Amino acid sequence: MSVIPFKKATLTQYPKSKGSVRPFRLWDANAKKPVQWHCYKYKDKAHIGALIKTRWSKVGTAIEVYDCRNGKLLGQYILRVNNVEFFEA
Repeated sequence: MSVIPFKKATLTQYPKSKGSVRPFRLWDANAKKPVQWHCYKYKDKAHIGALIKTRWSKVGTAIEVYDCRNGKLLGQYILRVNNVEFFEA
């Protein structure tokens, strides 16, 4: 009888970039890829951009805000039927 090794689940690995002028970016959690043309210089503007992008998306869409300098997740917006939920990391 052979033993099946246990695979540890990993979190999403965001792409890192050193020396970026616009380090705050949006990530589409459903498609598992970055949202094109949504790079921000300030964290607050990135959160507003994520909220707008989520509001115009389909129900169930999750948009994450991350810092590409260190790959840290800053927050996640999920569109539900009647509201947009925010989860702070």
